[in-house]
Amino acid sequence: MPFKIETEDRKFGKIATVTMEGIAPNNTLNREMLMEFFSLMKDTAGKADGIIVTSANEKFFSNGLDGATLLGLGREERKTTVEEMIRIYGKLFSIDKPWIAEIAGHAMAGGAVIATAADNRFMLAGSGRIGFSEMMVGMPLPAAYVMGFKNLVQPKYVRDILYGAAYKPEEALEIGLIDEIAPDAESLRKMSLKKLDFLLRLNRKAFLMTRSLYRNAIIADIARVEDADAEAGGSAAMSDEFTAILENIAKRN
Repeated sequence: MPFKIETEDRKFGKIATVTMEGIAPNNTLNREMLMEFFSLMKDTAGKADGIIVTSANEKFFSNGLDGATLLGLGREERKTTVEEMIRIYGKLFSIDKPWIAEIAGHAMAGGAVIATAADNRFMLAGSGRIGFSEMMVGMPLPAAYVMGFKNLVQPKYVRDILYGAAYKPEEALEIGLIDEIAPDAESLRKMSLKKLDFLLRLNRKAFLMTRSLYRNAIIADIARVEDADAEAGGSAAMSDEFTAILENIAKRN
């Protein structure tokens, strides 16, 4: 199974931990896993009061869509897969309970997409890098992603992220892309639980309404550009250039 769920009853509510066990070696996902992840998150939000998303891979939170899988697809199916990756961003913002991305390892491309849709991002010191590397594989960076991460980072760094900058934990913290750094795995989990415990202590109705109003504004921005993003991304995914880049990546792996 690509995902494992564990639950814990805390003083102020139930917390679920969703562990990603994707495709080796980079903890990547195919289209089916991507859709399963969103469905699982939505279902889990209906049963738990808060969610932690983590990885079973010590070196990778996730590097998004699996390049080898994409290379093996027909162009039409590849186009659909890339479009789904673009459209899942707004869906992840719609998860109606607070959730935390617990990043121990690299979170590039789709991994950064998942992480920046969370309420908070906590990262393990020295564990990897986080960033949107879509252009490095010949994909235009969707404006929908910018609608999300521009609310996190200092404005002057938005352009650098657009162009594929990858950040070490200390660098990501400095610009606001992550919220805190933990020195070890045990501290990372304590950090996640402490944050959710704090959020769940708040007046539940007022907190969830405030959170919904804030995130719905971001979702509206995402929806405004999503169709154009999907069209551009899908077109790029069918190109010879994209195929050649995937072939080069496959050779390096």
